[in-house]
Amino acid sequence: MTIENRINLVVDDPKREAIETNLTGLKTELSTLLIALSPKQKKDLPKLGEHMMDFVERSYEGVGKNPTLAPSYIKMDEVKLDMEAWKLLHSIARDLEQLVSMLNDTATLCGSEAYSSMLSFYNYIKQASKDGVPGAKPLYDGLKHYFPGTGNSKDKTKDNEE
Repeated sequence: MTIENRINLVVDDPKREAIETNLTGLKTELSTLLIALSPKQKKDLPKLGEHMMDFVERSYEGVGKNPTLAPSYIKMDEVKLDMEAWKLLHSIARDLEQLVSMLNDTATLCGSEAYSSMLSFYNYIKQASKDGVPGAKPLYDGLKHYFPGTGNSKDKTKDNEE
């Protein structure tokens, strides 16, 4: 059986350092701007999504054209700042979400290929151990605890008798 190798990812030291430097820079720049909300705080807030940003912008324009209709407690300069900040942060978040999705997909594929190959090795030494191939049993015994409860009870009884 052949295991398809769909990725060979090598990150050399200069590339790794550049990634870490850029991530550190991004964290540094954003950490002075961002806040953290508790789950309850998030739940209690009304949410603005892309589909409602048009409403916010049209309402803002409406206030600009009809300032006497707006309640005095609404500070339009603060609304403008919030709108612009939301647009910027939402754009950054979308880019980061796409990047995180690709990072997770790539890590999943790398992990899957490594796991599939080593699972094939494990199954091979499991059979080799049963067949009495020299050196296979210690390897198998060192790895079988990762799969508790597998195998039939006859095998478990036989393992306990040895």
